[in-house]
Amino acid sequence: MMGLALNIAARGLVIVFQFVNIKLYTNYLDSHQLGIYFFLLSASYSVNALLFIPIDYYQQANLMQLRKSPAGIRPLLILNRNLMLLYVAFSVLIILGFLVIWRDQVLSIMLLILLAYALYVVQALRNTMNNLDYRNCVSISFVQEAVLKVIFFYLMANLFQANEVLLIIAWLSALVLTGVYLAWKANQNYIFSSNSEGDKISVSVVFRFSLPFSIGAACNWLQLQGYRLVLVPLGFSEAVGIFATVSAIGSAAIGAVSLIYNQQFIPLIYNSKGKYTARFLKGAILVVIGVAIIMGVLAEPMMLLLTSPMFSENWDAIFFGVFIDGAVLLIGALAIHISIAGKTKQLVLPALTGLASMALCFCILFSMANISIVTIGFPLVISQWLVVVHMFLIFMKLKVKILRCVP
Repeated sequence: MMGLALNIAARGLVIVFQFVNIKLYTNYLDSHQLGIYFFLLSASYSVNALLFIPIDYYQQANLMQLRKSPAGIRPLLILNRNLMLLYVAFSVLIILGFLVIWRDQVLSIMLLILLAYALYVVQALRNTMNNLDYRNCVSISFVQEAVLKVIFFYLMANLFQANEVLLIIAWLSALVLTGVYLAWKANQNYIFSSNSEGDKISVSVVFRFSLPFSIGAACNWLQLQGYRLVLVPLGFSEAVGIFATVSAIGSAAIGAVSLIYNQQFIPLIYNSKGKYTARFLKGAILVVIGVAIIMGVLAEPMMLLLTSPMFSENWDAIFFGVFIDGAVLLIGALAIHISIAGKTKQLVLPALTGLASMALCFCILFSMANISIVTIGFPLVISQWLVVVHMFLIFMKLKVKILRCVP
């Protein structure tokens, strides 16, 4: 009970500092700069979607089994060491290429490369510790990251000319310190200890397991963030900046509640081998509806408090963030269930469904010359919930097969 109370309190603090951060960057940066910022974040996240997220799915799916072996999770540490060396080598080649063809953007590329890796390390440590029931440390790490992000950006914005690069540096700095804390706590709780090296993890095994997740994550990245990569170069950076900023408030609200829910109940899906998934989904739907109702009451006054008039007049875009990230809550649980069942290849079609439906919706908007702050959100919500429906149908088929196998 104490752990749940700490988790709720921590998430409350996180969402407060997320809102403070939004207040800061909407006052220091204009909508055009914010559009560029979200464009850069999407470019950085491509590495996570294609490489890091799929590998972490493999790690978490095999964590419990490896933990019981004499080597513990040592094989995963070796896998991560080799991954880091490969990533460093690839990054050096990318940076050298930019030094030759686009020297002015070398700093931005270096920051994006570092940000992608820092996000992976912190998230992998959080997932590992959460699934091993060290949830208090995970809760504290979220507070630490949120507080440090605000402090670093505020200090740098007052020492230097505020821009989107400083915003990335602030977040990267916060992630580095948060990663140090999580690694220290993991080592303190002997998570990395082992009696032997253990069997080497086969690259081909990881590749076969991760490929469907990689395709799915890449499609999801393009589905939810691809509009930034397309619209900003086409001159819609202000619309992108305003939409992404306002919808981020809705995302922060549903994200705070979702994280509490995930920390408490995602381990039960793993531990029950998927038997808990149906109950998780029912509760998740209630979470999304509850947050949407609360936002319906608080959205407009929150926007007036947190942002400038340019952003607050588009307060209704908050609901896009709620429903987009609300779908993420269900998709995450369904993906875990499907991976536990060993049917990861079935994750590809829902991801393609989301990407194709999003592209179709945007094509319709382009043909109607109707790209605006509000219309940006409709393709994202429609495509996201189509993914939920498709994955739920797969879940139901797996459930029926399991019932038929029971004598």
